[in-house]
Amino acid sequence: MEHFIDADERYFVWLATYPEGFVVNCYRNPTASYLILHRASCRHIQQREGRRSTKDYGKVCVTQEQILIDWAARIGGALTECGFCKP
Repeated sequence: MEHFIDADERYFVWLATYPEGFVVNCYRNPTASYLILHRASCRHIQQREGRRSTKDYGKVCVTQEQILIDWAARIGGALTECGFCKP
């Protein structure tokens, strides 16, 4: 599991390396109230011109969804699926 904050280059390398992986968009310091699950291929978490992806929000990335489900439970929350990519 990798947590990217202020690390767009490393984050985008991870996405390219693990296109079948999973990403949770969360606050920089994750809380139970905001944990959005995406597929690594989701356009909502991909690089966009002129916008930093890991500045305002953190990205927690793994190759197995169950790891994120367990992580969310440990911090007292549950994942909310992205309405676009529906992981």
